Amino acid sequence: MPRRSLFRLTVALAAAIFLLSASPAYAAISRALIMQRAEQWVSRSIPYSQTGWADLDGDIVKSSSLGWRRDCSGFASMCWGLYKPGAYTWIWGSYGEPIDKAALQPGDALVSPRNHAVIFGGWADPEHATYYCYEMSYSASKNSTSTPDGTRCRVTPYPYWGEDYTYAPYRKPGVTGNVDYSNAITPVEGSNRYKTAVAASRVAFPSGGAATVIVASGENWPDALGAAALAGAVDGPILLTRRNSLPAEVAGEIARLGAKETIILGSSAAVGNGVQQALDALSGVSVLRLGGRDRYETSSLIVKETLARVRAAGGTPGGPVFVAMGSNFPDALAASPVAYARIQPILLTRPASLSPEAEASLASLEATSAIVLGGTKSVSGAVEERLAALLGAPNVRRIAGANRYQTGYLVALYGHDECGLRYTDAAVATGANFPDALGGGAMAGKLGTVLLLTSPGRLEGRVAELMLANAAEFGKPHCLGGRATIKSIVREAIALMLEDTAQ
Repeated sequence: MPRRSLFRLTVALAAAIFLLSASPAYAAISRALIMQRAEQWVSRSIPYSQTGWADLDGDIVKSSSLGWRRDCSGFASMCWGLYKPGAYTWIWGSYGEPIDKAALQPGDALVSPRNHAVIFGGWADPEHATYYCYEMSYSASKNSTSTPDGTRCRVTPYPYWGEDYTYAPYRKPGVTGNVDYSNAITPVEGSNRYKTAVAASRVAFPSGGAATVIVASGENWPDALGAAALAGAVDGPILLTRRNSLPAEVAGEIARLGAKETIILGSSAAVGNGVQQALDALSGVSVLRLGGRDRYETSSLIVKETLARVRAAGGTPGGPVFVAMGSNFPDALAASPVAYARIQPILLTRPASLSPEAEASLASLEATSAIVLGGTKSVSGAVEERLAALLGAPNVRRIAGANRYQTGYLVALYGHDECGLRYTDAAVATGANFPDALGGGAMAGKLGTVLLLTSPGRLEGRVAELMLANAAEFGKPHCLGGRATIKSIVREAIALMLEDTAQ
């Protein structure tokens, strides 16, 4: 690897992995390292104390020479790499440079002299009205007997719970890693999950022209896990709805697309009859519901409908079927772009044994091969053995990593290396929640690109390496969801990976 690329990887991975490294108190420090230190103390839930200390790892120590005060300014001093046991808020101006709100980036501080100091972790909304506040709190327990004082991260109104007149933003002189990621990514977001799915639909179908739209619950995920292949078969997007009311923006998107049909996934327990009635009332739009008694029967109904649509068009499903656990979402969602683009159905199974519905779907599809998604804790060896008995052992393979993110990474490699998907304008979604990846996976499939899962607060190491190694191909990845789901530090890490190609 060229020296410059190795340097870039070293710097950017500080935003992707938690490897604490000591640094001189007054040496230059990166934003990634500041946030890494903040995350470390927050992850340890360190109790508040003005007379106690903790070291860089968050361990309680017995001397002020060994660590920083466990109060707000001690926490901020630790994050910035200031001297032990830490500066006080009334002298913060001598260690920081005053900046404007518009210039705030993760790792900067908000300080109220003789009152409080916090670390700014990135904006939490598009309007920059709230942000991720990393702090050693001394007030959290005042309104809750179950919430102790100590380190925490919470979304806070700017500048700090309405105290506009006292708080001012500061930047550590010489801080490195000030990244403008606006030219490196394409945001696909709305103010909620329903609007984000609409935004994904607009990216996938910028000129409309989708005759059929899939509508699934935005409040729960099981019924929609297998939806991607059906969406690919009808060449339409996946939109989300509330259980008891159809969001106005979803109705508007159906009209913009010029859709003539909507397919509801799930029973009335998931998508209520009121939503079906609202869809029925849309001009010129018919409604079909695919809802079984549980997620497994709904999955089989989706597979049956997918097969019927493909055969009606004179085609056949495009490759091995995916088999994924029905009791969690990441593995199936990671495969959704491949399922959409190649119409490879996703069958849901119980973890311990192959569900009867999944076995029946294999028969109806006349499947000859299968790919198991996730490790044996997700889909057991017994399921794999049953698949091998049905299809032949050489025709069954497993794609599994150590966790959901590594499995997602390996599925993306499969999509790129074996299924013809590109890295260009890849979709990036949080693996910690499901809504953005439901619509975003279908969007990625329509665009012919992969979906990459990452933690909300750090870019996964393998994803970072993949972006660095293929920077010229990635273009401007689509970040699904707002900064509440993919934080600014993740977007900055993406920009660092792709800095040579960002225009």
